[in-house]
Amino acid sequence: MGIKEEIASEESVQMVVFRVGEDYLSCPISQVREIIQLEEVTSVPSTSEKVRGIINRRGEIITVIDLPKVLGLDVELDVKDSQLMILFGENLGVMASEVTEIPTVSTTDIESPSEALETPVNKKFLEGIVKHDDRLVLLTDLIGMVKNLSEKSLEKIEEFEERTFDRMMNVFDNFNFYALGLNKG
Repeated sequence: MGIKEEIASEESVQMVVFRVGEDYLSCPISQVREIIQLEEVTSVPSTSEKVRGIINRRGEIITVIDLPKVLGLDVELDVKDSQLMILFGENLGVMASEVTEIPTVSTTDIESPSEALETPVNKKFLEGIVKHDDRLVLLTDLIGMVKNLSEKSLEKIEEFEERTFDRMMNVFDNFNFYALGLNKG
């Protein structure tokens, strides 16, 4: 069931509210398996700048996504001061400045975003705007946002590997051409 269907079928929704810089966002709690304090992240070469790296969480390798980079925000998160939301059904975790609360809100307090807010990211992943504690909080499809990103990163890694292999084969062919004395020029 999608987020919009979940909202339409329920009287209230429990959500995770988190801060990225000064911006407050949220996602349904059904998308978050656990929330941890980050300590150390191992970087992985040739990945998107939006992928901060990986961690080992109880024997499970989790890819760490830098949410400000995904959203195009000018916010630099320090790993040791950030929290990680590990997503259900995915080996993905999303960095945020902090998780502020996990409230239950009435679905009548969730409104559809206006068309003026439609950007490529918002159109796909902004599910609503929540009126909560005298503040407006963006309701996002966090899994959809980062799953799409991780698939694109994997494609980039595969493209990089293919280009590198092609270059190596070209160098090897040229080396053989010269080594065998087949170059007459």
